[in-house]
Amino acid sequence: MMNESISPNETKHIPATVNIVLQTYFKMVDEKLPNLLESFYLFGSVSIVAYQEGLSDIDFYAVVKRKLTKADLEVLKQIHQDMKGQFPKPGLDGMYVMRDDLEGHNEGESSCPYFNEGNLQGFRPFHRNWIDAYQLKKYGIVVKGLPVESYNYPVDWNLLKTNLVENINGYWLNWVNRCKRVTSLQYLGLFVSPSMIEWGVLGVTRLYYSLREEDITSKMGAGEYALKTVPEEYHLIIREALRIRNGNTFSLYSSIFKRRRDTLKYMKFMIKACNE
Repeated sequence: MMNESISPNETKHIPATVNIVLQTYFKMVDEKLPNLLESFYLFGSVSIVAYQEGLSDIDFYAVVKRKLTKADLEVLKQIHQDMKGQFPKPGLDGMYVMRDDLEGHNEGESSCPYFNEGNLQGFRPFHRNWIDAYQLKKYGIVVKGLPVESYNYPVDWNLLKTNLVENINGYWLNWVNRCKRVTSLQYLGLFVSPSMIEWGVLGVTRLYYSLREEDITSKMGAGEYALKTVPEEYHLIIREALRIRNGNTFSLYSSIFKRRRDTLKYMKFMIKACNE
């Protein structure tokens, strides 16, 4: 699975479960699409030693040697569906790019197939100033192929911060507004779904951390950071989100109504803080 020129230190933090999934994946690719992959990298929770069994996915970038044909895509779709059938968790969540994508020659072109939950979700451009691209550059684990530094792409934190704020004012502000709309499923979900609490509270908190520190951290790391940096009135909902993320059974709240109110209040506070 691992290129012999890569130091074992690159892969020492890969959990055994993830290794099993990757070995199966590479076997399928080598059999059905030989000589396609130039490099394969892990980023996300595995690369920052924050992988949680049963919760985390396997985030990857695969660098291909040539432009994918329709036939190639059909084979990849079948590989990912087969992988999902064999390994419902952890899922392979990632994008297939070429060197020209990484180095910005195809900037803005939606030419990179993206897979999630075993399915092709569509085509995206590779933006060098996405937080995922920064993760790849700083924390990416080389599983197969060339060192990440072999691909020349700089990261501009001014642009990256702009993109993060756009994400806050787009996706997350809309998420909060849907949760406030009585006719939406999210309105009810925020009462009864602990995963929604965790997703919302820790999701905006990760962006808050990145904007302040120009770096990335795990959801747990972001929550712990917020406990040191935001007013105490928000600490209970942060600890509740961390409790859910950890899989602890008993809620810190006796009222789902108060928990819902605290979630929305905290998220509105964080959206404002991220815009300052």
